[in-house]
Amino acid sequence: MHRNIVYGHSEWETHKCCWRHCRHFFTILASGVNAISLGPPVFTCTLIAILVAGFNQAVVDRRFPHWVPLLRVAPLPFELTSPVVALLLVFRTNASYGRFDEARKAWGSNVNRTRDLARQVLSWIRSPADAEKVDCLLRHIKAYSYCLKHHLTQENTLREDLKGVLEHREVEAVMASKHSPNYVLQVISELINQSELSQWEKIRMDENITQFHDNVGACERIFKTPIPISYTHVTSRILLIWHMTLPLALWESCDWLMIPVTFLSALAMFYIEEVGVMIEEPFCILALKAISDGVAESLDGLVCSHREASFRWSCCSFQPIIKEDSHVAVMIHSANNPRSEMNQKVKLQPDHSS
Repeated sequence: MHRNIVYGHSEWETHKCCWRHCRHFFTILASGVNAISLGPPVFTCTLIAILVAGFNQAVVDRRFPHWVPLLRVAPLPFELTSPVVALLLVFRTNASYGRFDEARKAWGSNVNRTRDLARQVLSWIRSPADAEKVDCLLRHIKAYSYCLKHHLTQENTLREDLKGVLEHREVEAVMASKHSPNYVLQVISELINQSELSQWEKIRMDENITQFHDNVGACERIFKTPIPISYTHVTSRILLIWHMTLPLALWESCDWLMIPVTFLSALAMFYIEEVGVMIEEPFCILALKAISDGVAESLDGLVCSHREASFRWSCCSFQPIIKEDSHVAVMIHSANNPRSEMNQKVKLQPDHSS
């Protein structure tokens, strides 16, 4: 399983390539599934198959007394229980994928809310006295994603990640906090509260901060609460017992071929189960570093776009000139050449909400 990959056009083209099956087969050892976790159950079941095959062959060759029976059972019980094993794996992987999908949606919401909050900060905080607050707000909005990533993973890279985002004293304050995402969100809230904004604007910006807190809680719930342990134990035990006894049913029809059959069956089933266990805790798989870097880059882009737009529109003045057909006609004059051909009328719909 590939971790920490953000897909783009080239990745999707490779992903959908018609030769993907061959590529997947030859890269099976580099799939990312923990071979150490697969080794014990798979080789235990295979070893039991070897022992059963060797014992039965010895019985067939009369190396034991005539009263020693063959180790075999009818295959009917396994035919009846195989759908149960399949359903256990399906429910296990579906539940794990649901957690993975929920975690990705929470981080997707973080990306959208950071962009929206940065847009609000740049558009609504206009007082020259709040210029430093705007810069500090944007820095902490960037830092939020890195702090949440650090909070959910064992990667001790928070200080390094924040060096290019926050000032030194701000980095030290974040590192000294017990819960860095909540600390950053509290700083953002305090800065917004101290800025010259209308009450309505503060309420709208607070909605984004509330969504950030909800996303932190959703991620913590996923991380701290696994799929019920009893279900995981039942799935593991049934898979192990089923494959340990499978050679007894295969001897009659497969003979010595039951060894590779048991190996392949155990490898496939435990492989699927291991994938379910891996995606049950999605934060070690999601590309959180790439997502956080993307948030920082998008916010830098918003700042550049805001400055460019402010510079362009600062060269224009707006003057309402007439009122016609219940519309307000606005003449846009060029500050450099009021009589130029750039002058144009823009009709704005009146606000009927009042």
